[in-house]
Amino acid sequence: MNELHAPYLIIGFSVAGRWGARAIRENDPGTPIVAVSDERGWYSRPLITYVLGGKSRGVDHTGLLFDATSLAVLEGERVERLDTINRVAFLRSGKRIFFEKALLAPGGVPIVPPLEGITERGVFTFTGKGDLEKMRQFLEEVHPKRVLILGGGFIGLKTCEAFMHRGFEVTVVELSSRLLPLMLDEDGSRYLEKALVQAGVKVVLGETVVAFEGSGQKLTQALLRGGKHLPVDCAVVAVGVRPNVEWLQDSGIEIRKGIVVDEFQETSKKGIFAAGDVAETRNFLTGERNVVAIWPEAVRQGKVAGANMAGTRISYPGSLPLNVLDLGGVALVSAGLVNPPQGGGFEVLVRKEKDEYMKVVLENECIVGIIMLGRIEKSGIYIRLLRERIPVTGFKERLLDPKFGLVNLPREFRKSWVEGVGVEV
Repeated sequence: MNELHAPYLIIGFSVAGRWGARAIRENDPGTPIVAVSDERGWYSRPLITYVLGGKSRGVDHTGLLFDATSLAVLEGERVERLDTINRVAFLRSGKRIFFEKALLAPGGVPIVPPLEGITERGVFTFTGKGDLEKMRQFLEEVHPKRVLILGGGFIGLKTCEAFMHRGFEVTVVELSSRLLPLMLDEDGSRYLEKALVQAGVKVVLGETVVAFEGSGQKLTQALLRGGKHLPVDCAVVAVGVRPNVEWLQDSGIEIRKGIVVDEFQETSKKGIFAAGDVAETRNFLTGERNVVAIWPEAVRQGKVAGANMAGTRISYPGSLPLNVLDLGGVALVSAGLVNPPQGGGFEVLVRKEKDEYMKVVLENECIVGIIMLGRIEKSGIYIRLLRERIPVTGFKERLLDPKFGLVNLPREFRKSWVEGVGVEV
């Protein structure tokens, strides 16, 4: 059958698509849903580095976590063009899907710079299950020892941690003057760099790779912009991810940094929604529009989009940059506005110790940014204070105390945060 009809069409069936389908089903129990996915199975992308490092046995999930009645998933398929006027999705296989409402959630794709030798055997991206399978096969066949990670951002350092855990010689090359430039400030980055170096990682900052060199069957070295050659057997290109939107260029849907959506996750075309790593939303704190490509926000956006598609009217509160990382034995949390602009009326609180770093950014007596490096077990309290915009005036002087906890909050907050029989607040 080359034609299908779908009251609800979901394009991309990873986290945002799944939670979108779940929200649709919760609000509309019986109407058919058709989902299209270019991958097979349901898995957790954040787990691929843990599997590579031997910390997790697999990435696959079982079950859909919701009632899958009247749900058809076309796996290994891809939508190549979307006709938003006639409501038709054209698939790679030649099939056409006529739809009434659609959720666009195809995720992001890795940025691959046009480097000489980028196609050498042993050069990888690492953002999906397919990358994991290729990497594992390569490691079994070639047995490399020296790994280069191009990119000191979140994906690059998570991949770095996986190779560190397996005992590889790892070099991280980052164009910026510091690691995790979007997640950390200057001091936090130096703490992390020090921990990595102590763990045996070579860190090269302010540099980039201009070419990979090898025999066609074996990668041998990487040429840096400054002229230095680094011996390497395996390389991971992790310079960033961009929204997967090229196939929408002729759709009439407004696209800037990503697919522009309103507070209900609806695009410029009525009845067509977007969520996850392709959606350009407003920042929860600043109101600026951007794409925040992290798992928790994809879940929230998927829920909002699905519910609104099914007739419920709920708003997305805005995106909050939030990342957690465990690297070289050092755990860190970064959330919100961690590098506030000068002269903006922000107050910055900092605590520095030998192996710990903490920074709290305040605006109008509310937390708007947090960095915790080394000790993060209480991070949930700070993040909730941030999300709920709770003034810290009465306990601000205790925010940096390592013993700070729920007991330090005003009683009215503790009562609303802690529930359960026999719990004393």
